[in-house]
Amino acid sequence: MKLLVLQRRDSKHPDAGDFEYYSQRIFENIASQGNEVVMLVSPIHGAPPREVLNGVTVVRSGENPIPQLNKEFHFDVALENLAGRPLRIEKKTDLPTVVLVHRLWRTAIFRQSISLASLLTWIWEIALPSLYTRSSFISVSPTLVQGLIDLGISRNRIALVYCGSDLIPEDLPPVSQKERFFLWSSSQGHGNGLVAALDAFEVFSRRHPDAGFLLRMTLSGSKLSQLPNEIRRRGLGDRVLVESNATRERKADLMRRAFCLLQTDYQEGWGFSVICAGKYGTTTIAPDFSGYKDCIRDGVTGLLYPRSKGVEGCCQQMERLYEDEKLRENLQANAKRYADCFHWSRTANEILAVLQKTIENP
Repeated sequence: MKLLVLQRRDSKHPDAGDFEYYSQRIFENIASQGNEVVMLVSPIHGAPPREVLNGVTVVRSGENPIPQLNKEFHFDVALENLAGRPLRIEKKTDLPTVVLVHRLWRTAIFRQSISLASLLTWIWEIALPSLYTRSSFISVSPTLVQGLIDLGISRNRIALVYCGSDLIPEDLPPVSQKERFFLWSSSQGHGNGLVAALDAFEVFSRRHPDAGFLLRMTLSGSKLSQLPNEIRRRGLGDRVLVESNATRERKADLMRRAFCLLQTDYQEGWGFSVICAGKYGTTTIAPDFSGYKDCIRDGVTGLLYPRSKGVEGCCQQMERLYEDEKLRENLQANAKRYADCFHWSRTANEILAVLQKTIENP
C-alpha cells in the first residue's frame, strides 16, 4: 500500500508534542510492514525539505504539493491526521480519504478560555460533516465515536481503533516501592486541568499534613508562566515541583516511580498517559468523562471521580488510594496487565484494515 499522511507537524518540529510522537509511532509501524508512507507536514526552519524518519518519508512544504507527490509515488489512499483546525484533505485530492480523529473539544473548549480561538475550534468541529462528505473516519475511543455521531457523521463511516503504547525496556530495573508523589503531566499545559490538580492537592495536603506527599508537574505551554503564582497563592511552597519541557524519558521515569498519576484535564480523546503509566504499574485518578472513562476501568485499573464533585471528588479518591494499601496494590497490578494489551503493531494493523476497506469501497 502507498499511503499519504497529511498533518500539521512532524515529530521533529519544535512545537511537537504527544500527538506528533504517537503519530510517528503509528506510521513507522505501518511502514515496517512493507507499506510506503509519505507524511506531508509544514516546513521547519533549518530542517531538510525531505527526510526519512524510521521508514516514513517526511516532506516539509508550505504549499500543496499533493498532485506532484501523487505523480511520484502513485498513492492508493490519503489520511488526514486531524488535530485542531481541519486540513480539508477532500479539497486537495481525489484519492480515497480517511480522517483519523484523536480529540473533539465540543463545548468543553470554552472551559479552557472564552476566546476567538476557542470559538473557531468549536465552529470547525461543527463543520466536520460538511467538510468530509466522502471520507471514512477512525476514532481512538468509544467516546469519540459517539462525539462524531452527535456531530452528524454516520456510524457506518466510523471505525474504532485504540492507540498503542511503547514497550517497557527489558533491562529497566523494577521499582521496589512507589514514591510519595502524585504526578500531573500535560504537553499542552491545559489551564483548567492544572488548576484542578493544584486545588485537589491543596485539600489533600491540608487534610494529611504529615503524609509527606509532593505534587510533581511536567508541562509546557502558555500556562507555565502563571504556575508559580498559583502555587504561592495556595501556600504549597516547595511541595509542588514543576519541570518544564521534560524529555519523554524523564516523564517515563516519573511515571514509573509515581504513587499515582493525577489527570484532571476537562477533555481527552484517549488517555495516552494513563496507558503509559499503567505499563509501569502506576494507577491513575481521573474524572469520569471524556476518554478517561474509556481507558480506565473504575475500581479495577484506576479510580474515576464524578465530574459534578470536582476537586472534592478528586481529593476523596486520592485519600482512598492513600489509606487503602490493598486497593492500591490491586489497581497497580491490574493497570499494568491492562496497559500491556495496547501496542503499536496492533494499532497499525487495524488502521491498515480500515485503509484497505476504504480503497476497495471509496
